Amino acid sequence: MIDITSIDWNEAWKKPEEGEKGKKLFVSCADRWSEKERCEKFNQTVRENNWEASRARIAGMELSPHSRVLDIGAGPGSLAIPLAGIVKEVTAVEPSAAMRECLLANIDEFGITNLNVVAKRWEEVDIAGDLAPPYDVVFASYSLGFPDLREGLLKMDQVSGSYVYIFWFADMLSPWQKNYGDIWEELYGIPFKRYQKPNIIFNLLHQMGIYANVEVIKEDHVQKFVSLDEAVTDQGAGLNLETPGQYAVLRSYLEKKLAFEDGYYTMHSASPRAKIWWKKD
Repeated sequence: MIDITSIDWNEAWKKPEEGEKGKKLFVSCADRWSEKERCEKFNQTVRENNWEASRARIAGMELSPHSRVLDIGAGPGSLAIPLAGIVKEVTAVEPSAAMRECLLANIDEFGITNLNVVAKRWEEVDIAGDLAPPYDVVFASYSLGFPDLREGLLKMDQVSGSYVYIFWFADMLSPWQKNYGDIWEELYGIPFKRYQKPNIIFNLLHQMGIYANVEVIKEDHVQKFVSLDEAVTDQGAGLNLETPGQYAVLRSYLEKKLAFEDGYYTMHSASPRAKIWWKKD
């Protein structure tokens, strides 16, 4: 039996499982969200039904009209924009220029005056110079692209005066792994292994002396494409495919997997999502 207390969970976060190319297969978050068109499409998606998906996540946090909130990896304002109408002040950290363009456009469109934007990576943010802690709520929603997870989490804890929230995949599998496990070996030449991974984030927090709460829910995710070609191009780029043969495998798979609904080629996927949170003493 493995003694999990002897594992360096920060290193486990950085490294894929043995025999799995894992994260090396995929385009990094920074690269994927550097494209203006992709950011604009994502912005349109999160704004659907008056930010419905974002408001459901917001409802799970301890907030009041007096709260000061820090959003790390804010994207186009998926949570920051609707939050601005609920709380006293929001500070959004977002390194991607393309994402910030959408975020600033949303701020301008809705006439928001209580949302500040910090154009840096979280690891580059200077607490004294760029922020005004403590914040009542600090959170990262599917944006843990830190080079060192332990340092990123410690920094989140440091600037919080009360609550810290992390939203992440409960099974530790990326959407790419979940959606394309059936053709993994055809794409990459290695078998797909459905590892029963422990939750690295929770274990690392415990190792750091932070005893977090975890709530897991089943969440549906929908992606829409105007054509099969767009789906193949978008998903192929995210999977970091390089050869015509790989793209042919992907196209054949998507022809069967995508449903045509309301004029769009649609991909539905469901996965367990975790809300990990703690309150500072």
